[in-house]
Amino acid sequence: MKRSRFCLVAALAAALVLGLGAMALAGEVNFTFATFIPPNEPASEVGLWLEKDLNEKPGSLIKAKYFHSQQMGNEIEIVKKVRMGTLNAALCPSTYAPDLNAKFGVATLAYCMNSYEKWEAFHKEKALRDELFLSLQGIGLRTLDFCYFGVYGLATTKPVNTLDDLKAMKMRTTQARYPLAFWHALGVRPVPMAWGDVFPALKQGVIEGTDQTDNVMRLRLTDVCKYFTKTDHMVGLFYLLVNDKWYQGLDAKAREQLDQAVAENFAKARAASMKLTQEAPDELKAKGVTVINLPKEEMEKFRQAQRGVWKEFEPEVGKEWLDKITVFSAQF
Repeated sequence: MKRSRFCLVAALAAALVLGLGAMALAGEVNFTFATFIPPNEPASEVGLWLEKDLNEKPGSLIKAKYFHSQQMGNEIEIVKKVRMGTLNAALCPSTYAPDLNAKFGVATLAYCMNSYEKWEAFHKEKALRDELFLSLQGIGLRTLDFCYFGVYGLATTKPVNTLDDLKAMKMRTTQARYPLAFWHALGVRPVPMAWGDVFPALKQGVIEGTDQTDNVMRLRLTDVCKYFTKTDHMVGLFYLLVNDKWYQGLDAKAREQLDQAVAENFAKARAASMKLTQEAPDELKAKGVTVINLPKEEMEKFRQAQRGVWKEFEPEVGKEWLDKITVFSAQF
């Protein structure tokens, strides 16, 4: 009798241990995310920080794996994988985001949300942030946060001191509609080209420049582009997009851990990019690059040329949303 009772207790204890073990195992979440750019470039490094944080923090329920440098394809292929659930998240560039939802166009309309100050203030405005971040739920995605990869200017092989100088040059662009509209409004006939082809094209004279951020310019283009004209027409962002069904299916503790790690590491990444931008002029000059500040009257020509682009895209971006962002950005 005693032996039977002992066996019963032992069996119950074993079952409890196995049950708790299974619960602990079930609580672990695999988090796979990707970007197409290498981690030595601004913004992409945040993926390494996030992966390390989630994997090494005591008590973490999330096991992260970060794929970069086109291991999962280009930005379009990566976002498709997130929508399908093959990946859980992606770092999506602001130049591609309007193709997912036109509300993101406010980031790529030149001279709209074109400063760190504006984006830092936007990040603190919950109502505006949520309106943008949740606008992708219709296609199964959600934005969790964003970071920067610099402020855009013109990286060129010849000096650009005026808008007329630029009109005579062959400038690279992407195939995206917003960048194409930017160049056409300036009176430039752009050359659509993948980023991987830009460096050899500059060396061969196929193109004479591209718009790019100061932070990327200092890393990748100073050997061939000896001029950087500060137009400050746009801030380059990467949004962290997650599969919305996966995210909402997380238990509360795992979701809290993910949100906290994302918030902390993306804040760190934003601060790092802003610091790089402060240092950029001196760094560029040290590498033999002439940094050109446009005269006020020339900068105004650039700004005025883009007003027509705003009107062109207003119907799809949404007049109410664009008006809201225009009023907001005008404060800064």
